[in-house]
Amino acid sequence: MSPTLKRPLFVLPFVAITLLNLSASADPVLTPKPNDLWVMAGDSITAQRLHTNYIEAFYRTRYPNLNLSFRNSGIGGNRTGSVLARFDYDVAAWKPTIVSIELAMNDVNEGDDPAKYIKGEGDLIKRIRDIKAQPVLISSSPVNDGSLPGNWKSDRCRRLDLYTNALKKLADEENVVFVDQYHPLLDLWGQNHAKGAAEVAAHPDDKTLAKKYSTGFISLHGDAVHSGIDGQYTMAATILEALHVDHDVSSVTLKADGAVVDAKRCKLSDIVAKDGKLSFTRLDECSPWPIDPKAKAVVGLLPAINDLSRYMLTVPDLAPGNYVITINGKPAATLTEKELAAGWNISTVFEGAIADRSTHVIGLIANLQGKLNNDWRAASKEKNAEKLAAAQKAIDAAETEVRAACQPVAWRFEIQWGK
Repeated sequence: MSPTLKRPLFVLPFVAITLLNLSASADPVLTPKPNDLWVMAGDSITAQRLHTNYIEAFYRTRYPNLNLSFRNSGIGGNRTGSVLARFDYDVAAWKPTIVSIELAMNDVNEGDDPAKYIKGEGDLIKRIRDIKAQPVLISSSPVNDGSLPGNWKSDRCRRLDLYTNALKKLADEENVVFVDQYHPLLDLWGQNHAKGAAEVAAHPDDKTLAKKYSTGFISLHGDAVHSGIDGQYTMAATILEALHVDHDVSSVTLKADGAVVDAKRCKLSDIVAKDGKLSFTRLDECSPWPIDPKAKAVVGLLPAINDLSRYMLTVPDLAPGNYVITINGKPAATLTEKELAAGWNISTVFEGAIADRSTHVIGLIANLQGKLNNDWRAASKEKNAEKLAAAQKAIDAAETEVRAACQPVAWRFEIQWGK
């Protein structure tokens, strides 16, 4: 046999070993699968049902055909030991395929040493794996007290830095998906807090701080530990970004005469270019992230919220002027020909038909994760089969309604030029 024929015998094993090493060293990812059920376990911040509901709304609308389900398992004051104690009836009983653990805000009361917290997190990883589910470790959010990296305003926020770093180390050792929301939000919230402090000094008689001031301050509402909807959208966006979710919804490029240049992840129909108007019906494969219109100001604090939904419309050859755009007959935006030529991200709309749909979806999820969710948990804790069956029936009905609302809908766009 010639030497050239022998070479693959040495090369192939090396290639195979290299590929195995690359696979083993790759960071773990969370890839939603059909019929996944995700239990979100945590403390009072999870029990608020704000950022968890917003994350749920994203996944349900971005992956509408996967039949995903979500359950909230948050209880105020919980630490790792608390979740371990209720794990069987309040986590495992749901028969999840994904379990996220978002703790530490209370665990840090143990002091500067995170050993007990890490031991508890390690035990939770094992329990989750024992029920054949994928564990996801999420750090706590920071304390919104003006702390910045290395410039701590409270021991609680300082300790969360230690606990988050220790959690990251554990996740690496266990090859578990890890989300650090603490450090990105510490910087974001800390700088925003400083702007608010400047406004307080400049406007000592204004006690509301509920509006956007000249410095760019945006109130997160709530309290230092439990932010309101604005702060919770920054939490949700940070977590979603760390989970490497799909940012693209769909994109369309068409000319002023109605000729379609490109259409990705969507279908266009009934295109009409007539009497100074360009109109068409657009049916997308998925939908932009439903954002509560009441939280639209927070995009000024974290513009990346809009980038999580790249829902694009481009018209490159319009005559100079302003263009009024309606969706399903309701005003959506007024844009220049340059803005439409550059590409308009429709997810920036916080009024009209899209806003109505967002409010509807968020409301349905809130209903599902509220009393219905808690009734099921109470029945599971009591081991009351009759109550559990009734609670499950109510949840099934709510699930049907939520899934229907999260399916893509056809939008009728109309662009009126010459205004």
